[in-house]
Amino acid sequence: MTIRISSNPVTQRLAPRHRRGYAARMRLLLGLTLALSVTACSSTDTKQEGTTAAKADQPGSGEKDKSRCDTSGKKITTVDLNNDGKPDVWKFYATVMENGASLEVLTCKEVDLNSDSKKDAWIYYENNGNVANEEYDLDFDGRIDLWVYRQNGKIVREEYDSNFDGKPDIWKFYENEKLARLERSTRKNGKVDVWEYYEGGKLDRIGYDTTGSGQIDRWDRAPDEAAASATPAANTSGGAPATGGAATGGAATGGAAGSSATVPQPPTVTPEASGAKGTAPASSPSKPK
Repeated sequence: MTIRISSNPVTQRLAPRHRRGYAARMRLLLGLTLALSVTACSSTDTKQEGTTAAKADQPGSGEKDKSRCDTSGKKITTVDLNNDGKPDVWKFYATVMENGASLEVLTCKEVDLNSDSKKDAWIYYENNGNVANEEYDLDFDGRIDLWVYRQNGKIVREEYDSNFDGKPDIWKFYENEKLARLERSTRKNGKVDVWEYYEGGKLDRIGYDTTGSGQIDRWDRAPDEAAASATPAANTSGGAPATGGAATGGAATGGAAGSSATVPQPPTVTPEASGAKGTAPASSPSKPK
C-alpha cells in the first residue's frame, strides 16, 4: 500500500491569518506522509445548480461505516515511522468468509501525521481492498477539515472546511476522476453561492448567487478565456503594434479572476489489496449548463 501526497500547495488565502505556523504544519504533514509511503507497506451532500437542497442519492453520499475503524473483533497492527517508540499508523483487520475460506481484510487505517500521538487521518476500506472514504485533520486541531468520497475506488467528491469551523464550505465533484464542478459557500453559511464548471479539466464558466436566493443570477466566463479575448492579436507583419483596439469578447467581471478555490489535496491512497471487483459506480452528479 502506498500513500503519497499531492504536490499542489495550500494557498495562503485559504489559511486563516490568525493561525500562525499553519504553512509550517502543512509542510510537516507533507514530509511525514511521504515517509509513510516509504515505510508503510459528517458532511454536506451534493447541491444542484442554483439550490441549496441536499441530494442523498448522489455519488459518495450517505453515512460512512464507522465500524470499519472499531477495534472490536479486529486484529490491529501498528507502525512506528520515526522510531520514537510510539505508533504512527494503525491498521485494522477483520476476518471474513469468502468462498468458504477465512480471510483477513483491511478495514481501516488511522495515521498520526505529525507525531503528536493524536490521529489525523482516517481511511476506510472496502473488503475488496478499494478505499471507500477518507477523512483528514489538516491543521491538527482535532477536527476534520477534508472529507474524500470514493466509489469503486475512484474519487467522486471532496469537501473542505476552509475556515476550520467544522463545516465544509467548498465542494468538489469529479467525473471519471476529473474535476467537473466546484461549489463554494463564500459566506460560510453552508449555502452555495458560487458554482464553477469545468470542461476537460479546465474551468469553463462561473455562476454567482449575489442575492442569497439560492439561484444563479450572474455568469462569468472562465478568467483565462476572458483574458485571452481581451489581448490584442499578435502583430506578425513586423510593423508597430496595433493600438486602440478594445477587445470585443468581454472580459469577465465581478472579480472572477482568481476566484477558483484551491483545496489542499489529501495523500493519494491506493488499494492495499486487489480482490473481487466492486459494483460499478453510480452515475456522477449531473452537471447543469
